[in-house]
Amino acid sequence: MAQSGTLGQNQFLGSDLLLPITGNFQPVAGLNLLIQDIEQLLLTVPGERVGRPDYGCLLRTQIWENIDDTARQGTLDIQTAINTYEPRVTLLDVNSTIVSRDDGIIFFTIRFIVNATNQPLNFVLPFRSSAELVSAA
Repeated sequence: MAQSGTLGQNQFLGSDLLLPITGNFQPVAGLNLLIQDIEQLLLTVPGERVGRPDYGCLLRTQIWENIDDTARQGTLDIQTAINTYEPRVTLLDVNSTIVSRDDGIIFFTIRFIVNATNQPLNFVLPFRSSAELVSAA
């Protein structure tokens, strides 16, 4: 029975290749693919993807901004990207935590429900802002 649940989940969530491709083509499917796709969405700046100029998230454009502004604006950018480009999930919330001002590290905690399974998940995206490093020099 568990196997049919996995097959059903893969059918709804899809399958693809594990990124980055390192010479071996390894498949990825189900929840692992969903997490990979969300991470790729959030790390793609609009304009980077050929044929889809609006696809992506503005988070990486905030890398040189003040860390507090990046933490605030980053949550909004992540919400917009997921709500716009990821129909497989229902976003619950996005929170930011400045982990280290000295190193410019922010954790973005993303909570969502996988629509195909009604399963709640958390995903933490670590982000490094360079603003604090530059201003300290």
